[in-house]
Amino acid sequence: MQCVLTMKYLKTLIFMVIFFVGVADATPTKIEDRAEYSASLNSIASVVMTWYGSLIKSTKNTSESDSQPVIFNTHPIADHWEQYRSHYPKNINQIVITNTQLLKLGNDYYFTVYSNISFMLRNKVHTDSLKELFIFSNSILRQSINFSYPIKSIQLEARQEKLISNRAGYKQKHYKVREFAYAWLSHIEGITTLDSVMNVEAWIDKATYLLEIGADKSKGSVSSILKKRKTLLAKGGHLLRSLEVKKADSKEFFILELILEWKGENAEGTPVIAKIKQELKIHIKADKSWEVVNIKEKHLLPIIAPWMGLLC
Repeated sequence: MQCVLTMKYLKTLIFMVIFFVGVADATPTKIEDRAEYSASLNSIASVVMTWYGSLIKSTKNTSESDSQPVIFNTHPIADHWEQYRSHYPKNINQIVITNTQLLKLGNDYYFTVYSNISFMLRNKVHTDSLKELFIFSNSILRQSINFSYPIKSIQLEARQEKLISNRAGYKQKHYKVREFAYAWLSHIEGITTLDSVMNVEAWIDKATYLLEIGADKSKGSVSSILKKRKTLLAKGGHLLRSLEVKKADSKEFFILELILEWKGENAEGTPVIAKIKQELKIHIKADKSWEVVNIKEKHLLPIIAPWMGLLC
């Protein structure tokens, strides 16, 4: 979307539109906006994934693919959070995000989410289409999150009953892996406000990280490789383009495979675009928290054409 603005308003208003179903997809018009754009988007997306995942009713998983325990760190929840939750139906079993819009105005981010929410009522599945506005403060990029903040408010703007039920697969696990993935992208953007979501302190200095960029290969702790990585990818940001959960060698482990797009400038100031594949091996601990064991990252040939219609 393009907006024609006077210079007066251009300094105070940045309009960014994102379309995604589980994966955010949009690009700012200026490279210098990329770092804030991607950092704010990834941080907001992680919190929104936590919010929707925690709304879904937990069920006993019977299939092996859904046997991984799922928890969301939503405590303490202030009274106003319970008020926000009151506009949702009870017994929610699936949520599908169909569209989003992100607007920055002043120091706040306005994140509109369109979703289809399926729930049980009188032993029958119903689906409502919702339009909601999440208002975030810019503290999401500056302060640790206790989940009462940085969302300033959630407003229900529209609700309509739908005749068609949701597709299968958009349960708690769908949102848990995305909560983790977006928090990880926020971290590699240099934002640490969501580190508690990933239990970062437990593994940042002991998990191994293998980085391959062309013929250059580096291996070390996550903390050390991220420092080197920063010198190579100097100025820009990451967007999540696809996500896949793969089985590992035992049920206590799984592989989170991410395909990322990075745009920005290298240390010499040359515009750069990169397609990045990351594999995060994650251990599900006895207390149900997740801990990264190792990370493998490889830079692939970039895709020049626009990314469109990607689902994850």
